[in-house]
Amino acid sequence: MIPNKDKRTVKIILIIFAVVVLAYIAQDLYFGYTGPVQTEKLYPVKDHQIVSVQGFAVRDENRTQNGKNISILSLRSDKVYIPTVSDSASVAVGDPIAVQFDTQEQAQLYTRARAYEKKINDLEQLQNLENPTLVNAATLNTDISNAWNNYLEQVESGNYSGLDAAQSRLTVKITTRLLAAGGNLKVASRIEKYAQKKAQIEKKINTKSFVTSPYAGYFISRIDGYEGAYDYQSLVNGKIKISEIENLLKSEPVVPESAVGKIIGQNTWFFVCNMTLTDASNLKKGHEVTVDFPKENLFDIPMQVHAVSERTDNTVAVIFQCTQMNEAISALRLETAEITINTYEGFRISNELLRKNDDGLTGVYVLAGKRVQFKPIRILYHGNGYVIAAPAVYYLENGEVDTEQTPAMQQIENYDQLIVKGKNLYDGKVIS
Repeated sequence: MIPNKDKRTVKIILIIFAVVVLAYIAQDLYFGYTGPVQTEKLYPVKDHQIVSVQGFAVRDENRTQNGKNISILSLRSDKVYIPTVSDSASVAVGDPIAVQFDTQEQAQLYTRARAYEKKINDLEQLQNLENPTLVNAATLNTDISNAWNNYLEQVESGNYSGLDAAQSRLTVKITTRLLAAGGNLKVASRIEKYAQKKAQIEKKINTKSFVTSPYAGYFISRIDGYEGAYDYQSLVNGKIKISEIENLLKSEPVVPESAVGKIIGQNTWFFVCNMTLTDASNLKKGHEVTVDFPKENLFDIPMQVHAVSERTDNTVAVIFQCTQMNEAISALRLETAEITINTYEGFRISNELLRKNDDGLTGVYVLAGKRVQFKPIRILYHGNGYVIAAPAVYYLENGEVDTEQTPAMQQIENYDQLIVKGKNLYDGKVIS
């Protein structure tokens, strides 16, 4: 129970606090909305120039040999295939990509044998521990947490090629924790049991052959039929036309009758689109942007402007380049993209509040005490009905700030009282 005296003290403190808050609000209301002028406080903001476009993703997946696209890994319709690598996994020349079997039954036996092999590998990791009971429990708990976070990161990133390994690490850490707590999994006997079952299954598997990678790159099991829609090397050379992008956006896929997957040769890929001159005005080779693909739940993909074409009327073709590659990115093709061309930090000011002084400088009127003051601004970005502005700064020929032309008192700053309504305003006017 709180003594009555203490209750009264708390009540008095709360009342004083409420009075102070109300006084602050009343002051803001008075200075902002009474008298011959109305004001609002300036607050710093961050704004983004975002352009929405329709575009097409081109990857290194159309290498040809004797007129045939060797990036596509063909298969025979009378055979059964099982991939031996995960999507987006890195492969070298000649690496096995898939196993070929004569029947579905043989393929199923192979799958069962690989499942036992995975169990054996996980158990062997546990067997290599000298004495699990001596491992610190707190350390194991941290290891389990880290393994779980790593597993979630693999899922969220779209890089599913490492998912199996992440799952195995998590399983081993949890099992080790059980052993440290006194559990007995009889690891050696389990390994022997699984090895026997694996050997029995493998005896039933007839001869098998492998599909191998024709060159180094990334294996992807999906074929969407656009692999040969545009020449990758042309984009490397920075060449594409507005009309070619228009044709790509209207193109139809040509899916091969049978394929086990494809090889993407380079992790560098391109996203091409047409843009208006206004939207592309700040885009130069090397300019960094971030791109969102909302439909695919892919966000903040870092890209660079690789090339901008010559204009035709009010349009240019733009090639964006990216060096990230994972399973989710490898599935991009015909996409609606939101491109963040620039990010601006400054003050958001409505266009109707912009003024020009006698020297032709653009700025705003602020209320400093009871005096109207004109403060010049530097416009960073023109939005829809507003600008993002920063303090106007003037420089000498040597690059130093001209302090005479740029006095600190004339620069807009946080919490300035920006005049949003008033009559006959001019620099120096006293508001009574």
